[in-house]
Amino acid sequence: MKAKYYIYRNLRTGGFSIKFRGKVIDRDDWFEATNVTFKVNEVSRQRVIFEKQKNVHAFVVADRYLFTDTKVDNQKIISYNPYKLAHFVCDGQKIENAKRVLFRHGKCYLLDK
Repeated sequence: MKAKYYIYRNLRTGGFSIKFRGKVIDRDDWFEATNVTFKVNEVSRQRVIFEKQKNVHAFVVADRYLFTDTKVDNQKIISYNPYKLAHFVCDGQKIENAKRVLFRHGKCYLLDK
């Protein structure tokens, strides 16, 4: 089984952190991830709702990531709000996976579904 990259929004900086095999290996604000799955830890999400205190519990899990100069041209924003829904959404629809996702300036954009 191949190890995966776990990408999450850094609550302190607003950028993104990338974990590999349990360790943060990179922090960046402009890169692309491929073959991604969107995961939410429901127990931790319920704790966020109950305590009204943010914690890292939602991830974009990718096969790989790479630095890119891809521009944002009318790409759809992928969002997640633990107080409203238990999953990631894009254009009002639940999104579970994607071929390519762009991370730029604290936001996540769908490049290829």
